[in-house]
Amino acid sequence: MIYLTKGIRQSHYSVGRYSKPDFSHLVEATRKPQEAFNQTAKQLAEYKKNEALYVIHGTVAGMKRKDEVINRTILFIDVDDESNYKNASKRLDDLLEAYDINHVIYPTISNCIKDGARLRVGVALDRSVNADEYLKLWRVILVNVGLHGDNTAVNHSFKQLQGLYIKTSQNSSQVPIIYDSGQGLPVDEFIKIYDSDIAKYEEQKPAVATVGNDDEDIPNYAKTNKKMIATLLDPEANYQQFGGWDNMLTALAGWTFKQSYGDFIITADVVETTNNKGSDPIEEQELIKKFKTWAKGWTY
Repeated sequence: MIYLTKGIRQSHYSVGRYSKPDFSHLVEATRKPQEAFNQTAKQLAEYKKNEALYVIHGTVAGMKRKDEVINRTILFIDVDDESNYKNASKRLDDLLEAYDINHVIYPTISNCIKDGARLRVGVALDRSVNADEYLKLWRVILVNVGLHGDNTAVNHSFKQLQGLYIKTSQNSSQVPIIYDSGQGLPVDEFIKIYDSDIAKYEEQKPAVATVGNDDEDIPNYAKTNKKMIATLLDPEANYQQFGGWDNMLTALAGWTFKQSYGDFIITADVVETTNNKGSDPIEEQELIKKFKTWAKGWTY
């Protein structure tokens, strides 16, 4: 099934009425993309929030973005800050075509605005997969092409939406790759590849920073600042430190208000931007209500 949202602020999915296989939908959306020409980087950022189409191919336990994603029928890989579009896309295309696996590769809306390759790969699967299987497939492909990808959908949130291809003035010189004459990726065979050499494919996690002797000598406000800065950089990876997404936004809002000496505009921008980085952001009107409630208790 195909679940769509327009912009990242929506809290509900609409179901795409589509009789063909899910991968055919992705191919058509890539051949006939949305267009956002003659827009600045700032305008494109707003376009992403309000107009861009996002999708989940698979099965969701309901019609709300907070509902559990049970399985997926297409594997998506996002590559950021890696090599360049031409080289990164060729490495991925060569591997997948060698296995005769159907796939599309297209530049994201940030390509040619931010540095490095900014591309998304959609890989057809021969059966639907759960979160654990999705991770294994994702790792096998990336390790074998020597690239790093955005791991939000595999390590933090299986509910992450994938943006469809949007053609812009900036990325229009980067031509998408569409290979649809083959087959779906043989899921069971690729999982065997992972399981046969787990040490090779298991993600090497960096050592977790802890409060040791180095942190004992710095004041509490510096410890708080470090925590908040880490949250701004990657809220999906850090929100559980606060006991939940709402609690994280509450703490971040109060901290920003204090650090900006009571600037409501900056605080609102930080909260909105951070919320929109989440796979399950709070709906805009609900966030406004929360913001007003939080502001009543702020001091600086």
